[in-house]
Amino acid sequence: MTAIRRGVLTAAPFGVATAAYTGVHLANRDRLPGRIATHFSVGGGANDYMSRSTALWSGLALLVGLGLIFTVMTLSSRRSAGSRVNAAVGAGTAFTVGYPLVVSVLVNVDVQDPAEVQLPLWHLAVLLAGGVATGALFWRLMDAGPRPEPAPPTPALPLAEGEVAAWSRTVVSRALAPVAGAVALAGLLVLVFGSLQTGLPLLALGLICAAFTGVRVTVDRRGVTVTSTVLPRPRVALPLGSIVGADSVEVDPVGEFGGWGYRIRPNRRGVLLRSGEALSVRTAGGREYVVTVDDSATAAALLNGLTDRHARECD
Repeated sequence: MTAIRRGVLTAAPFGVATAAYTGVHLANRDRLPGRIATHFSVGGGANDYMSRSTALWSGLALLVGLGLIFTVMTLSSRRSAGSRVNAAVGAGTAFTVGYPLVVSVLVNVDVQDPAEVQLPLWHLAVLLAGGVATGALFWRLMDAGPRPEPAPPTPALPLAEGEVAAWSRTVVSRALAPVAGAVALAGLLVLVFGSLQTGLPLLALGLICAAFTGVRVTVDRRGVTVTSTVLPRPRVALPLGSIVGADSVEVDPVGEFGGWGYRIRPNRRGVLLRSGEALSVRTAGGREYVVTVDDSATAAALLNGLTDRHARECD
């Protein structure tokens, strides 16, 4: 399946949800009150309201924005398996967002007082079942593609007893840096001119993003260390005694980890600033750590050599 077809298949459920919400809203616009109930409590009673126009444009912005995010992630994924997962999750998301938007319009039709609107609890069961079913359908529709050939193991760099060797490289994300700066700046502006409750989370998010705009990866007698080039934390350190092997691999952050930055998956951790070449480190506990960096083959060979020598010294 081509990348264009995968992108179209990912965008399709969001297009359907957007069309359905727009059509239902416009078809019933004259039968809706000026303010409509848009949020409901666990008991089904309305507890938040918007004007008809605000509700329409907010819903459209949410659906279109999510559709663009999932479609771009699918097109950015180098592996069909990652695209398949992304398309399935995206389809399920389109249903679980689009269904309540459509229902929220229908329950407000011919209502005089939006405070009287009720949303029966059985809609929650439809929401969950429909989301799972839609995701499963698109999982079947999306071609998994051929399995990638496993990369050959990286040979160890032979090291004599007492020989000292170290390797270090820096990798910078050109895409994340301006995003982090913009978010941090927005947080500062909101703190100065607006709300503390809104400004602090934005500033914190900007600083977290900034921590991963650049990292330095170091391999030496201590093991592997990954540190931010911007902030002292976060920091990843793998002692040499805990490492059983390393390889140079090709990594697809979206397909394998669901995105960029510091990612956590079962038995896998990743510091991923881009797609492509990466250092993969396996630990004695069965966990794999992946960090995108240039010249990862040299880093893996040196780390394997250091690990072999450490094992001989411990025998």
